[in-house]
Amino acid sequence: MFASLMPKSAPFFEMLDEQNAILRDMAGLLVEMLEAQHEKDLKQKTFNEIAVHEEEADMLNGRILRALTQTFITPIDREDILRISQAQEEAIDSIQNLSVRLNLFELNRIRFPAMQMCRILVSMLDMTRLMLEGLAARRDCHKTKAFRAMRAECDMLLSTGLGELMDENQQLTPVTVMQTIKWVQTYERLEMLLGRVNAMAETIEEAVLKNV
Repeated sequence: MFASLMPKSAPFFEMLDEQNAILRDMAGLLVEMLEAQHEKDLKQKTFNEIAVHEEEADMLNGRILRALTQTFITPIDREDILRISQAQEEAIDSIQNLSVRLNLFELNRIRFPAMQMCRILVSMLDMTRLMLEGLAARRDCHKTKAFRAMRAECDMLLSTGLGELMDENQQLTPVTVMQTIKWVQTYERLEMLLGRVNAMAETIEEAVLKNV
């Protein structure tokens, strides 16, 4: 009887996992969007799907914030829940911002470093899912070494991609100059996304160290 009167905790881990799933889906769509640069209808369709996911994420983030203000008992410190949710939301916003530029830009070709960075980011986000699952189960789920290796590979690809832009022997025309500017902006947004995902993983890792 007494137990039934105790305040119940909101399903925070389930909501964080749902938020992470939206983020992973958006990252997968980002890869598809890069692959579809020369298929205008498919690129627009993929962009629209990313926008829908971003709206879903905004509503979910609002639910998490409301639950934190209304719930007395939380499975881990409410500050950790808030920080993880905010870090995931920032990564979601970063994907949305990059997708806006990819939708507007008429990129001349798909560049391997950019494509490979997006694919590795998908794998990095898969690893954050495992970290969240471990946190929920109070199970050791440290992925620091593997995550840092993927981060280092992305940094190398970023340097390679920017280097290619500077080293290409091509006639300077308004078209080629604009393509270079667009690709520089694309790589800048990719770098920002990489930083957001890395910060997100560190935030989850800190919560793991405190609670497992």
